[in-house]
This record gives sequence, structure tokens and C-alpha cells, in this order.
Amino acid sequence: MAAYQSGSVTVLHVDDEPGLCEVVAEFLEHKHDWLDVETATDAETGLDRVHQNSIDCVVSDYDMPGKDGLAFLKSIRAERPDLPFILYTGKGSEEIASEAISAGVDDYLQKEATTDQYDVLANRIKNVVDRQRAESAAEAADERYHNLIDTAPVPIMVFDESGAVVYVNDAALDFLEAPDVAALEGVTMPELLIEDDRERALGRFELLFEEGEPTPETEFRVRTLDGTVKRAVVATAPGIYKGQHVAQAVARRILDSDSKV
Repeated sequence: MAAYQSGSVTVLHVDDEPGLCEVVAEFLEHKHDWLDVETATDAETGLDRVHQNSIDCVVSDYDMPGKDGLAFLKSIRAERPDLPFILYTGKGSEEIASEAISAGVDDYLQKEATTDQYDVLANRIKNVVDRQRAESAAEAADERYHNLIDTAPVPIMVFDESGAVVYVNDAALDFLEAPDVAALEGVTMPELLIEDDRERALGRFELLFEEGEPTPETEFRVRTLDGTVKRAVVATAPGIYKGQHVAQAVARRILDSDSKV
């Protein structure tokens, strides 16, 4: 079978039947060359393997001596909460499935007597690893985004499509006379402008989300939380924040006498 396009995956298969571990590893690695399967015959050994090696996914039996699959899952979650975990068990029941889901299992698959199940298992492994890698990539992108705008010396405000404030940097907090981000909870973009400027700003805002293009710099009169009106040139561009489309507004203050409204 062709290689998995997102890269190789190292799986730890834990089952107290050594012969079954070998069969599963052989079938998976033979038909899916992107898979590298390690094995363990009890949960404690499995935990050691997770500590020692770079494991992308755990596949575990349920009914094992000492520590069963759900107890093993809880141990994994305590140390590696994002590590994909598939419960692969011959002892299937609605009760076990319900407990597994409550404990945070990523997938649940019952063993069958045919070798076709190994293709199903490989597909389940691919799905949970894809999902985890996508989430990790999104978290990394959000972290880079924060690092970029948090250190910017100019006020940057992020709004969702409804106009609500979803994030601001420290320079924006100072500009808006806000003590912290919590003070802006529930505040919308139009509320940060004087009434005469709101219709024009909303038109630009709607155009940005419709066309996905930046809007030119335009002067607005911004009303801060303490009622001060500040003139600023604002440039707005589309962006992605926490997986959603947002508008990013960068304000460059025009220094003159402020007023209160």
C-alpha cells in the first residue's frame, strides 16, 4: 500500500496475548508501510514504552491482568493527555464503550475473527493521528500568532464575524484604557467608535469578510472604555484565529488633544 502522505506513525499495541500482538504488528506493517508497530503485553510495560519512545498512538486491549485498558487509558491521560488512544477489545459491551468514551478514548474498535479488521484498525489509527496532528498544528499556529501580536508596539484588536472582541494585545489595552482583556468581554467593534463613524466602519467590516481582502487605512474616532475619544488611522485585514475567520485591526493613533464623550 502507498505510504501515508502525512508521514510515518509509530503505534504502541498493548495486549496480554503476545501471539496476537505479533499478528497485528505483522499485518499492519505489511500492508501499511507508514506504520511502525511496537508491542507490550501489559499496561505498566506500555507506560514505560510511552516514556521512553516517541509514540504517536496507543492501541490497547481492555481485559488485561493488573491494569485493564480503561485504567491504562487514565494513566496515559494523566501524563500525555493529547496522545491518541484506541481501545481495541474482544470484550465489547455498551457499558465498556460508554466508560471508554467518558474516560476520553479517541476511538473504540471490537476485535473480529477476520483479517479485514486490520485495515479498519489502520484507518482508525490514521484518523485519530491526523486529528491530533491538526490540533497540534493549530495550537502551534495560535502560539506563533500570540508571540507576534503580543510583542507588537502598536494596538492590535481581533474581532470575530459578529464584531465581538476576541483578542487584543497589551498596546491595544493601553490604547482603549482597558485594565485587562476581561474588561472587553462582550464589547463589539461598533461600541468602540463614536456613533457617527459606526456605519462606515460596519460597511468596511462586512466587505472584509465577504471578499477576504484587507481594507485601506482610514481614520476613525475611537471611544475608549473611560469615554475618551482618540483619533486613529485603522488598517483592517482578514486572518485566522483559533480556527475561525477574524478581522485584525491595527490602530495608529493621531496625536492631538483628546476629548470626552
